Amino acid sequence: MTNLVKVQKDQVVTSSRTVAEVFEKNHQHVLRDLDTLKEGVQNWTTLFHETEYTHEQNKQEYREILMNRDGFTLLAMGFTGKKA
Repeated sequence: MTNLVKVQKDQVVTSSRTVAEVFEKNHQHVLRDLDTLKEGVQNWTTLFHETEYTHEQNKQEYREILMNRDGFTLLAMGFTGKKA
């Protein structure tokens, strides 16, 4: 199983890719949900940090969003299904 959280700049965070894996969702759908949240959240930058990762196979860079505990909670509240 993937580590759910990591420490980055003295803050515990998880990534949109990890959330997608754990909740068995497509990463693009998690990013879509985060983009929707961005429109309604005033303190977006305190909860989320947009970054990029390099894909292991094709070496291209793709979008990824890191989130702290509060950001993760806000995102996960909108999920439905067995894993949620």
